[in-house]
Amino acid sequence: MEFQLLRNLFILFVIISSLSASEAFAQKIKVKKTRGNQSVIESSVPLEEGQVYDLAVEPLSQNVDYKATGLRSRQNSFSIGGSIYSLRGDEYQRNSIALQGRYGWNFSMLEFGVVTGFTSEDLGAGATSEFLAGGYFDYNLVPNRDTKNLVYGVVGVLTFGSRQFPATTGGGSATTLDLNAGGFISWFINSSAMALRAEVFFDYQQISTTTKQTNVTGFGSRALMVFYF
Repeated sequence: MEFQLLRNLFILFVIISSLSASEAFAQKIKVKKTRGNQSVIESSVPLEEGQVYDLAVEPLSQNVDYKATGLRSRQNSFSIGGSIYSLRGDEYQRNSIALQGRYGWNFSMLEFGVVTGFTSEDLGAGATSEFLAGGYFDYNLVPNRDTKNLVYGVVGVLTFGSRQFPATTGGGSATTLDLNAGGFISWFINSSAMALRAEVFFDYQQISTTTKQTNVTGFGSRALMVFYF
């Protein structure tokens, strides 16, 4: 019951974020001086002289010609990396290394996207493998736009998975829910579109089999290589 409730809340969150992100986190402009129908403005994104921008429909960044301005676009991202975490619960202890991939959308102060991952560990009685999928959410404390080389903020990751146990331990499978909440910092290498990202987070996992449910908590860290385009 709790597993289904969290899953439904996550789906609702993704839908609401997708519908509202372009408006709630659209880039802002500040009017510095006005004379008749002409104004001097200050913008959080680079604007090209002579270009017409529709302020009511979509964020300014979607209309920016980044090649003409000489700046790099960061509208989308692809990430790949790994994590290390330590979890403990009643009659349960787990230290694991996992691989993870992400695809995301960047709205300057807000980023979100989809997550896939794979974990395999051998505790001495055969390998336990797990496939997972879900989504992530970033709130940036500084705008993630060129020419910002250091971006940091808070991150949340929610995934659902299927775990397969080795035959030497009786086989079988389990469904999992994994929730991460923490902070991150990204450094863009030589002012390029490629960034190194580090995350530290609190981890909560719920593991459900046909006979019981186990809740475990702990802490983890993750390192990612992020490519923006």
